[in-house]
Amino acid sequence: MDSLHAIGFYVSSGVSLAGGLGAALLPGRNLRGASLGVLALGLAGAYLSLSAGLAAIVVLVCYLGCAVLFASPQYRPLEAVISGAWRQAGAIAAAGLLALLAYSAFRGDFVHASFYGGTFGTANLGRTFFAHDALAIEAIAVLVFAALAGAGAAWYARERGR
Repeated sequence: MDSLHAIGFYVSSGVSLAGGLGAALLPGRNLRGASLGVLALGLAGAYLSLSAGLAAIVVLVCYLGCAVLFASPQYRPLEAVISGAWRQAGAIAAAGLLALLAYSAFRGDFVHASFYGGTFGTANLGRTFFAHDALAIEAIAVLVFAALAGAGAAWYARERGR
């Protein structure tokens, strides 16, 4: 990775970190929705600096859609139906999974993969995903499915309210 791509990656990572912290810590749903939009821009920039244009478009569309839904006045948060002990156990399990993923990222062999397909080379991007990390394809598929299901549910609720 040359210096220009490294600068783009680190700036985009900082933008996404600021957006994630804002979405988690800011009061009010409008500010959190805007922070989710900033997070989307940061993640899309990081993917673009890694020559994954298709993933950048998918992330940008999904996160901006969620930000619009989250900031809308029709958004109603659900009350927690599980106890605090189960939420704490889930948080500890998520932290353990993050530690496992960080360990595998630093010790794994996939860091040395090369990609020469350009920004929007979908065939080479697909080969890279399937050769080195097929789980990423599944994660993107789930993300796209959740975004489409959310958009369909939002459209249905809007049409039903008329």
